[in-house]
Amino acid sequence: MSATVVFSFFALANGDRVKTLRAGSSTATYHCVYKTTIQCTSSVIFPAMLRVYSPFNDVALPNNTVAFISAKVCVPGTTPCDPVLLEGIYVVAVPGDPASDSYESSIPDFPHPMVIGLGSVTSPPRTLVDGTSKAFDVVSSDYVRDTRMTSTMCCVFDSAHPRWSKTPVPNQNTIVFYIGHFSNVASTGGLQVELESIALNVGVESRSSISTPVSPTSKKHRFMA
Repeated sequence: MSATVVFSFFALANGDRVKTLRAGSSTATYHCVYKTTIQCTSSVIFPAMLRVYSPFNDVALPNNTVAFISAKVCVPGTTPCDPVLLEGIYVVAVPGDPASDSYESSIPDFPHPMVIGLGSVTSPPRTLVDGTSKAFDVVSSDYVRDTRMTSTMCCVFDSAHPRWSKTPVPNQNTIVFYIGHFSNVASTGGLQVELESIALNVGVESRSSISTPVSPTSKKHRFMA
């Protein structure tokens, strides 16, 4: 029971439509592959490669197209020497001409990917050099590039901040669900995640779902509040 998903706006380049044959089968699947980057909140930049399913007669997006993307992620142990692998779940390109100087003017200021993860804590807690930040490693796996791949994220929170002052560091070998931003290079290698939220000791809990009826409106909207 594990997964890691990122979502944000990404700039795409060098799009290439490639054919993949499934092992032991003659069935072909097409994907578009793009170069992109993971921009951390500390201004550190990691290379990344995005692969997204490509329907029949699809074409790759032009260079420097910005798209809002949700994707499964694998961070190889050799990162940043090797790129972070993104497996696109949903890709929405920002309309307009990427070559125009005004192309990015209407895009929300959201360049730092948000990461959502579910995985096992594999290290005892440690205090970073600032004396207040607590860190621990979380391992998760997901189906990326047609195989199950494992990633280790170094999750960090500042225990001196009032928001986190009463938050315990998770125990080793427990399962956690976390939300955060990629913030820096981890001291142990790979990516560091600055936490925004965490749920400890995640398990299976059955509850009956209760749906709240929504009153119809006279005007049809694409979004509802």
